[in-house]
Amino acid sequence: MEPTIPLDTIYTADEAAERLRLTNRAIIKIAREYGFCSRSGRDYLFSEQDLLALWEVMREPAKQPKPPTVKVAPMGDWMKKNSWLFGLSLSVDRREMAVLRFLSGQKAPRSRNQIKRAGPRTVESFLKQGFAVERARDAQGDPMIVITDEGREQIAKADRWIKERAKHGKGSGGWDRLAK
Repeated sequence: MEPTIPLDTIYTADEAAERLRLTNRAIIKIAREYGFCSRSGRDYLFSEQDLLALWEVMREPAKQPKPPTVKVAPMGDWMKKNSWLFGLSLSVDRREMAVLRFLSGQKAPRSRNQIKRAGPRTVESFLKQGFAVERARDAQGDPMIVITDEGREQIAKADRWIKERAKHGKGSGGWDRLAK
């Protein structure tokens, strides 16, 4: 004869629910799903081992920390093809673009007094960014400037963007008024 293993305490569904701090119905549902109960007629019975197994089933699995997400800006050919979808990315605003366009049509150097809507800060900014170079000084001592290739490139970028937006039926937010 095999040695008998003593049976632990047997609990009713109400007692098991009280021990696990759940409702009677919840205990029965989980126990039936995983096979951790015994049944006698309409009564469900639970051993100590069944309750431990139910507890393990109900345990929350350890969570892995979310890896940090890195947002990558669109690049490459897609960006070139779809740049018209985004705002114009230039180093100048509309007023400065008008000044650059004026300078691009001039052969002789001009001072800020000869350029409509250009002040000393605009001229200083153009010189600093390389959009214009100083050729001389006027009688008041202000620099006389001419546009550089970098300045012409800013105009070309704006023109390409305006053209793409127009091709797709989108407005250019007033930038097209500056185009020649």
